[in-house]
Amino acid sequence: MSNVPGMMSSGSEPDAQGVNVDEKKRKRMISNRESARRSRMKKQKLLEDLVTEVALLKVQIHNNTNKYEALMQKIVVLESENNALKVQQMELAQYLKNLQLMQTQMELLEFNLMNQPGRTLCDIIVDINEPPKVQSWQCHGSNQPAIMASTEMLNY
Repeated sequence: MSNVPGMMSSGSEPDAQGVNVDEKKRKRMISNRESARRSRMKKQKLLEDLVTEVALLKVQIHNNTNKYEALMQKIVVLESENNALKVQQMELAQYLKNLQLMQTQMELLEFNLMNQPGRTLCDIIVDINEPPKVQSWQCHGSNQPAIMASTEMLNY
């Protein structure tokens, strides 16, 4: 036979090529198995990492839930205190208005006292505390609104 490449020169060469092909298949199969093993190990590691992350997140959720509940309790207390302070502020504002009114009345009394020579502060206070004089044509308590009752109300 000739020595041309690609041509078979003897009967043993086809066996050698078959052995090379089998060896390549075997090496490729081993490589594929190793790759699959690495892939499974990678997936297992990823799964373990995810399980660990889930456990950490559950702990964080539990901690955050406890913090939330504590903050909500503080909010309730603060809202209650805020409402009490608002009521107190309204009471103090009314008290201040009353004091300002009393101050205005005292200033008016002082002004009246200064403009009425011969009268004392006691005279003016007595005049203020006396009930108004009723004219003969006025009924007692006529400055009160009249209450009228219907016959339906009386026949109960």
